[in-house]
Amino acid sequence: MNLLHRRDIVTVTVTVSVGLTLIALAGSYVVREHRWALETIEQIEPRYARLLGLRDAAPALEESLRQQREALAKLGYPADRDAAQLGNDLQQLARKAMQAAGVSVASSQVLTPRIEGGVERVLVSVQGEGPLSGVQVALAALQSERPRIAFDTVLLQATGRTAEDGTPIVSCRLTVAVLRLAA
Repeated sequence: MNLLHRRDIVTVTVTVSVGLTLIALAGSYVVREHRWALETIEQIEPRYARLLGLRDAAPALEESLRQQREALAKLGYPADRDAAQLGNDLQQLARKAMQAAGVSVASSQVLTPRIEGGVERVLVSVQGEGPLSGVQVALAALQSERPRIAFDTVLLQATGRTAEDGTPIVSCRLTVAVLRLAA
């Protein structure tokens, strides 16, 4: 009986040991997975908070984007407009403004466009001669155009002559530009 009793004790001990080992392994697995989940949550949490912030700020961002697009439309032409056609239009506009102000246009030329920071500058060079007051009127007329016309260079040189009203006659060379959004 003593032998049977020992065998029962060994069997029970081995069974309990195997059970406790399985429970310890399962517990270790659960603890490892829990730590992994906590680390993952710590990594994801800042990104999730940023996404929530962006979601909450979406209406304000959309309004700001709309305002920026409106402001950009006032400053330049959309990308779907042809740069060559814009150059020709600007050339005609500059010639008309100068002629309307009493300045005779000697030559005008559409220059090669330049790309600068996401926009394309369409350039036109115009040379003319007339009274200084006429050149001032032409510059003011060009500056009031929308989308805005920028002056890259304005070179004035006295010719030594005067107009009938006593205003000095000057030779002028203008380089004007408009912006076109790059595609």
